[in-house]
Amino acid sequence: MPDKDTGSPFAPEGTRKRPQVKRKRWAIAGCIAAVLVALGVGFNVWHATPQFCNAICHQPMDSYVEGYLESEQPIMAAHREANVRCLDCHPATLKEQVAEATSWMRGDFKVDDRGNLVDQGISFDYKKCTSGGCHDFEDIASSTRDWGGQKGVNPHFSHQYYGGEDSGEVLAGSMGAYAMDCSYCHSSHGTSQMWCNGCHDFKTPDGWENPAASRR
Repeated sequence: MPDKDTGSPFAPEGTRKRPQVKRKRWAIAGCIAAVLVALGVGFNVWHATPQFCNAICHQPMDSYVEGYLESEQPIMAAHREANVRCLDCHPATLKEQVAEATSWMRGDFKVDDRGNLVDQGISFDYKKCTSGGCHDFEDIASSTRDWGGQKGVNPHFSHQYYGGEDSGEVLAGSMGAYAMDCSYCHSSHGTSQMWCNGCHDFKTPDGWENPAASRR
């Protein structure tokens, strides 16, 4: 006997092929997959923008995002003009995001009168600030040699960095020169301070805090 033609309209019910139905199912599945991919790409693009940071967590992130978008604070303005975004300096890992979300839901954080976090627990050393070719530490150290006209004074190559007293030594000759964090002095979300002046009284850049003033 010839094989049954299950594609025939006269084939018994339940044995007919339904190629059109299958094609529709694949088309629907393809559309759903395309939509999910598009949503994933869109979310990833949004996630990389500063606005993502305070889309839900208005406190404490509003002050940081508004500062990035509007502040004329020198470091913040420089990063904005260079199109350096939040995640470029603060790469988001899943573990960190879960911890931050948990802290936010519990309200387990404190802010100052400007709305910034009191305990940030974040520091930036030369490795972070020079990653990706953002800053050249040796160029920076060279540019601040004999700071304020004082021979041998260099806030980027001091005895606090390499444990010596002669800041005229070659920077590359002492990897200990990179011991301090840049964030001791430089603040992207607040007022920078001349940290050295906790002991000294060197020239303080305009707009910076001068710890030496509190000792007078």
